[in-house]
Amino acid sequence: MKKNNNTLPTLWGAAIIALVIGLLLSVRTLGGIGRTTEIWNKKTNEFQELLAMREIAAKHRNLLKRYAQFPATPAPLEELARNAVPGLNLMTRSTESHPSVPGWTARKVSIGITDIMGDDLGRFLEALSAATPPWALLDCTLSASPAPGRLAKVEMVLETVER
Repeated sequence: MKKNNNTLPTLWGAAIIALVIGLLLSVRTLGGIGRTTEIWNKKTNEFQELLAMREIAAKHRNLLKRYAQFPATPAPLEELARNAVPGLNLMTRSTESHPSVPGWTARKVSIGITDIMGDDLGRFLEALSAATPPWALLDCTLSASPAPGRLAKVEMVLETVER
């Protein structure tokens, strides 16, 4: 058997080359950890946003289910006013409709009421919110009257949905 004197230095050379390559790969990996961490943090934030969106979507689906049980058209404002406050005189200023979620239309109405007592206004607003589907108060302007206990003028913008 012949003894090779080059074996030990060759093994040491290979070991040093492997060590250098391992160190270079380790340094490269450490350099990429920051970028990888950034990507994972971004993905985690996106996932949290998606979870929040899923909760909102579930609430909206439940709301649509509830609204699907309502009549196709909302109760007329004049009828709600007559039932809540007999003799209440509503003046419709404008009406506009625009598409909402598929199958639904949002209806916005501007109305005016002259010379109404505060309690009567409260009853009318309760009737609006109790209607099916309910009317939402988007804007309201109250003008004072010199007569005690009365409001000279009420201007409101109301909105509801219909199928």
